[in-house]
Amino acid sequence: MKAKLFLNSFFFIGLNKLSLCVFDGIKNEIFKSEILITEKIKNENLGNFHEKFFGDNILKVEKKINNFINEIDLVIHDFNFLQIQVSIKKDGKGDKLNKHDLNRMLFDLKQQIKENNPDKSITYIKINNFLIDKKIFSTLDDNFECDELCLQIDFICLSNKIIEEYSKKIEKYQIKIGRIFSAEYLNKNYKNKDESECQIAARLKYENDENEVHIIKKTSENLGFFERFFRFFN
Repeated sequence: MKAKLFLNSFFFIGLNKLSLCVFDGIKNEIFKSEILITEKIKNENLGNFHEKFFGDNILKVEKKINNFINEIDLVIHDFNFLQIQVSIKKDGKGDKLNKHDLNRMLFDLKQQIKENNPDKSITYIKINNFLIDKKIFSTLDDNFECDELCLQIDFICLSNKIIEEYSKKIEKYQIKIGRIFSAEYLNKNYKNKDESECQIAARLKYENDENEVHIIKKTSENLGFFERFFRFFN
């Protein structure tokens, strides 16, 4: 069997439910399996329950699509996620600022977050607003120039220890973790009516939010503005 690179797989780990979904496009959910987590299960070995559900359903989906799943994204409801909201400002001091300066601002800020949180990994970065010459914009043109630039940014972080625990369990099936989403952050900022957590994550991956700063390399040639220049530093 060979991997289908256009498929996206998601494993949702919620407080009361587990779900494994595979998509071939935003609206084409080709596999879905869900199970509720009862109080009895919570009081027993929850970790083993997660692993058994994942292992059983990976075998089912690989048999159904006649291909291996080599990578899967996690959507996790975990109170250990840390959301850091920061602003950064730069004055051109007579020189025009452009995307190169924006690039450097993002890189420097990312390094500061990492240095101040050495026990955590950044799982998600989104620019919420741009303040350009004291005017607020929600998006930015590729060829912008300004005298003063201020960014309002969300960083989502998760403990390295927790990520390592998930990685060890999933790597048993020769699968690596792609991206890690905070279910709480997705529901708060991106949820459309009647969407599941996996559907929200799939929509973000296929539609490519232009204000998201990608911190994981992708193979797609259809790159958003921030992904095109920010991946240079990764």
